[in-house]
Amino acid sequence: MISSTGRAAPRPVVIAGHPVYSILLPIPIVCFVAALITDAVYVGTADMMWLDFSGWLLFAGLICGGLAGVLLIVELLRAGRGRSGALTTHFVLLLAAWIVEVFNSFIHARDGWTAVVPAGITLSAIAAALAVLAGSFWQSARRRDGEAR
Repeated sequence: MISSTGRAAPRPVVIAGHPVYSILLPIPIVCFVAALITDAVYVGTADMMWLDFSGWLLFAGLICGGLAGVLLIVELLRAGRGRSGALTTHFVLLLAAWIVEVFNSFIHARDGWTAVVPAGITLSAIAAALAVLAGSFWQSARRRDGEAR
C-alpha cells in the first residue's frame, strides 16, 4: 500500500490475514463505555449485580486494551515518522483511557456504594470519552493513510 506521503506503508501485524490491532481495539472501547452504562444503572438501582458487571467490564477492557497498546507501539515503531501524527494522538488518548480505568478499577474494588459514587462513575465517564476519542482518531488515521486496517 502507498500512504499519503507517497511511500509504502508498513503492513499491520496480522494473523490469518486479519489485522490484530483492528480486532482488539473495539474491545476496550466497548468495555469502557459499557462500564459507564452499568455504573449508571447501579446508581439508579443499587443492585450489586451491576457493580459486578462493571468490575468485569473494566477487567476485560484493561486486558484487551493493554494488548492493543502493545500492538500499537509495535505498529508505531514500524511506521516511523511519516505516520506519527494521528496515530500518536490515538495512542496518547488510548493510554490515558487505560490509565484512568486502572485507577477506576481500584476504586471499583471497594465495597458497595462508594465503589461507584462519586469517583467511580466520574472516572468511567472520563475514560469512556477518552476511549471513544481514541477510536475516532484511529478511524481518521486509517482514512488519511488510505489503509483498510
